[in-house]
Amino acid sequence: MFVKKLLYSLSIVIAIVVYTVSCTKIRTTELGSGLIPAVDNVNVFDTTLDVVTTLYSLPDSTRIISGSDHAVGIMEDPSFGKTTGEMYFQLLPQLFGTYPFGSSRDSLIGLDSVVLSLRFKSVYGDTNSIQSLKVYEIDQSAPFRDSSLGYPMSHPSFAVTDLLAEQNVLFSALNDSLMYLKSNDTVLTVNELRIKLPNSFGMRLMDYDTTIYKTDSAFNTHFKGFAMKADEGSAIRRALAYFNLSDAGTRLSFHYRTTKSAKPDTTVTEFILRNRANANLVKREPTGSPYGDRLVNGFNNQEELYLQSSPGSYALVQVPGLQNLNNRVIYKAVLQADRLEGIDDGHFTEPSLLFLDAADSANNRFITVPNSFVFQSNSAPYYYDPGAFGGFLLHNRFEFDLASYVQGIVTRKEKSFALRMYAPYYTRPVIPVVGDGQIGLQINSTIARGRVVISGGAHPTKKMRLYIVYSKL
Repeated sequence: MFVKKLLYSLSIVIAIVVYTVSCTKIRTTELGSGLIPAVDNVNVFDTTLDVVTTLYSLPDSTRIISGSDHAVGIMEDPSFGKTTGEMYFQLLPQLFGTYPFGSSRDSLIGLDSVVLSLRFKSVYGDTNSIQSLKVYEIDQSAPFRDSSLGYPMSHPSFAVTDLLAEQNVLFSALNDSLMYLKSNDTVLTVNELRIKLPNSFGMRLMDYDTTIYKTDSAFNTHFKGFAMKADEGSAIRRALAYFNLSDAGTRLSFHYRTTKSAKPDTTVTEFILRNRANANLVKREPTGSPYGDRLVNGFNNQEELYLQSSPGSYALVQVPGLQNLNNRVIYKAVLQADRLEGIDDGHFTEPSLLFLDAADSANNRFITVPNSFVFQSNSAPYYYDPGAFGGFLLHNRFEFDLASYVQGIVTRKEKSFALRMYAPYYTRPVIPVVGDGQIGLQINSTIARGRVVISGGAHPTKKMRLYIVYSKL
């Protein structure tokens, strides 16, 4: 009899627990979990709103400044198509106003070698790529000059003249150590691409007299700089290599013999990037790829979204049911998109971070997501907390915390915007809480690095969706 009563009591307790759990109906998610109240007698519910997603290419006028890593190479990605990167730069004597090669031109005995060195930083794509990198001289007629703003990466290619050198490069070996002689000393270096240029080119620069080396503008009338491009006939075209022009490892080294105190002496003079005459031009060609096919298919709600970092693409996300939600207390509202399997994801990895802003079509501008984007003036280069707002890939899913944005819509009847999801290198949305001016946010640290396929609003099993946890008023 006692056992029957005990079982009966336990069954009542279990029923109460099951009923309580069924009332709260909470599913776990990464963002906003701390907002759910741990309070008795509060019934918490959840719901999921469908979204409509459309894929677009993103015209990008981002300018690459001299201190940024520059992308060079040809990358053929089976999911996203072809990317090419080429760079232009001018290396100058470290001091103008005097002849840079010894006491005078008359003191020269001979030039042993002239070497272009580039500081290697990283590779994106297949590191087994083997590409022929060509070094040209920029044509004197080209409108290439020192620019504090840098050139847009969409700028047309600058005219070039003589091919100075060509070198086959295995990208996986770019971070190997190198040993060479410098003024009779053995130098060991790493992460450096060294390309030997013709002595005739070096002697041309060494033959310039002091008047040409008096100012940088005088020198510029005789030498515009270098261009580096990958050859289309390269053996394996599946990656971009990144070089930094402002690093001390980037230089033009003249190894020569001169007369010093009436005796022969071996020495070296180095030209460096002293000004901001540089350009990194990056072009995407998606035609014929799965990404390119989806750009032109005309569907308004797509199953798969192909997001490519700058210069790349974006998804416009609309939530039709959001504007008509009745008033409620929003504890959590998370925009969720699952990562889908792409081709060769092991080589062509996802961007470091996705970003979300809002399309203010009435004012022909993009703004940060109202209420949910919190501007932080002292947290450059993001100026916000990505860990709180979202955009990282976690557990094969991207999430954005929109709880405050949704609360403003359901309580204060604020506008529900179409949202733009993308992976910019640099973006300049309007931040309404700061003012009407645009503020630059650097979202990803390197140009043209990263791509990912995510679920769209029409995916049959993994729809992008807005998941909301709330309580009724």
